[in-house]
Amino acid sequence: MSRMHVELLPIGLFPSLGVRFVRRWQRAFVDSRHGVGLVVIDTAAPQDDEVVGFVLGTSDHAAHTTELAQDRRATAALAIGGLLALLVRPRVAVRALRTRIRPWTRRALRLRRTAGAAARTGPLLSPQVAVMTALAVRPDWRKSGIGVLLVTRFVELVREAGATSAEAQTSIGPQGAVGFYERLGWTAGTQRHTPGGDCVRTYHLALGARPAP
Repeated sequence: MSRMHVELLPIGLFPSLGVRFVRRWQRAFVDSRHGVGLVVIDTAAPQDDEVVGFVLGTSDHAAHTTELAQDRRATAALAIGGLLALLVRPRVAVRALRTRIRPWTRRALRLRRTAGAAARTGPLLSPQVAVMTALAVRPDWRKSGIGVLLVTRFVELVREAGATSAEAQTSIGPQGAVGFYERLGWTAGTQRHTPGGDCVRTYHLALGARPAP
């Protein structure tokens, strides 16, 4: 999954930090009780090439980020892994220092404050939003229905977990999946430029009211 992510989803800083860091980052989702990960395997392929598609995300993104901010071991592992990756990639490090460090610092401080407030007063009631963070299918398996299968199953799982809506971001360039999401009935939302200069668009899908406990 991490190799596929770096190869097929190169937009953003994390893929530029290499397979080892992306593996650590993906593990933060897999280990989270709010994480959702699905993979499609070609059992006839060699082990190194058996993964033909995957989706990774959260059933409650706010709860996932708060949980991660409170987990000092996980955040330290990500920070150390990112630092080591930057040390051997000076060009990436320069770009990160110029465009990323200040926003990340503000975001980390905001997450710490939110986590602290939730610990003191309890979590605030708000709509549970699922986020599909990464979706990839190998080029030779596209148009086979695997992408639709992964998204459909992701939506089923996050709905069962109580999410009332789902979000996903994709590039509006040639590497994006704008048409794919629109064919599946997702609604186009805001469009923005990332710190790295890529243009991405957010898509939304309503999942219905959250079931009563």
